[in-house]
Order: sequence, then structure tokens, then C-alpha cells
Amino acid sequence: MVKTCKLKQQEKIQLISVKTIDGDTLYLKFRNILTGAFLEPWEDNYLTVGDIVLSTCVNNSLVFAINYGSPYLKGCLVTGWNENDNKPESFCFAERNTPEAVWFGQKNILIIIRNQMDVGSWHGKYIIYDNSKKSGERASSSDVLPSKHGYKIFQVK
Repeated sequence: MVKTCKLKQQEKIQLISVKTIDGDTLYLKFRNILTGAFLEPWEDNYLTVGDIVLSTCVNNSLVFAINYGSPYLKGCLVTGWNENDNKPESFCFAERNTPEAVWFGQKNILIIIRNQMDVGSWHGKYIIYDNSKKSGERASSSDVLPSKHGYKIFQVK
């Protein structure tokens, strides 16, 4: 077990690592249900192996990341559990840096990542993931952060 966090429903979710010669394969455990940690529809969780670089609780949520192919990191923010589908509510990111903050709003959640701007297609100081946008369109870049109005901001350590 790597990390246990309380969710908003006062339930606990656990991040579990199975170590192999290639690195860590991550799973989530909730009420004795075990599922792959990377939950985007196109993900093949069993091929996502790397070294854990982030595992922390933020505002009744779990955020984690692995180094899955230097210099890239891949991670997710788990905010709850969907009782209907019996799987975690989450959204994932893949960048060169770990998130520096998570902004919780009433209608959406933002993951803020500082852009290294030395490689890749992102232009701007920040890469911003927004869970209210559909998968594949969640990330954008900007030189300025959005207005902080309506958000509770938590630094990721």
C-alpha cells in the first residue's frame, strides 16, 4: 500500500503498488474492490508501469503520478467513487512535471502544472487540466492562471 486517503463520502481509497522488475503497477482499492489506477477509457493499465513520484491526499481526494518513460509523468486525481459503475471518479494527466496545485470549484476541478516550455507543443507558463471538459480536450496552456474566484486552491506537496 502506498497511500490511503479519505474521500468526501468519509470513505477511504487506497493506492496500491505491485512492484515488478520494470517498476510499479498501480491499483486503487475501495471497499475491497480492486481496479486499475489509470481509468481513462483508452488506458491499458497493465502497460502503465513506472516509478512513483507523487502520492498525496488533497481536499478529500487522492493525486498520484508515476514516471513512466523519462522525462514524462502520468497521473490521476481521484475525487470519489461512482456507486452506479462501481469505479473511482477521476481524471488523468500526462506531462513533464507533477501538478503544483489543484483548484476545486463548484462546477469543475483544475489541475495546474507548470510548463517547462523546452519541449513539446504547449506554449505558456501553465498547463491546465479541466475535468469539466470531455476527455481528450481537458488540457490547455496559458501564460496566466484563471481567475481564482469560486475556487478552493490546494498546493500539491
